[in-house]
Amino acid sequence: RALYWASQATMCVSILVFFYECFAYNMIFLRRILPAVGKAHLAPMFRVAFNVVWILGIWSYHQAHWADAGEVPQRWYDFVRSVGEALPIAPSRAEWQPGKVTHCRKCQAPRPERAHHCMLCGKCVLRMDHHCPWI
Repeated sequence: RALYWASQATMCVSILVFFYECFAYNMIFLRRILPAVGKAHLAPMFRVAFNVVWILGIWSYHQAHWADAGEVPQRWYDFVRSVGEALPIAPSRAEWQPGKVTHCRKCQAPRPERAHHCMLCGKCVLRMDHHCPWI
């Protein structure tokens, strides 16, 4: 549970940074700094361009954070059962091992290439970036 709340806190801080960035740009730069240097006529164009990109950034962050992590499909486990002992399993390492099946120490099961165990979800997932705070 502590990891879950740490992930949620990180997401909230990230969103607060996004909103602070929007406030600072729109209220300070466009309303105070540009007019002070005689460039107030550029503010509407900059406001539209910045806010469109900002909205796309917020939307992308939301989509990346809340997307399904893509758990290992059942047909993978069916394949592992059908192959049995003939399936070569490489020891887990930090670097990518192309084309190799590795063994998950937490799930105690073979996992496909590029799958990782998610400590927040408690299962092996295909795309580990779903909880990454630095997305």
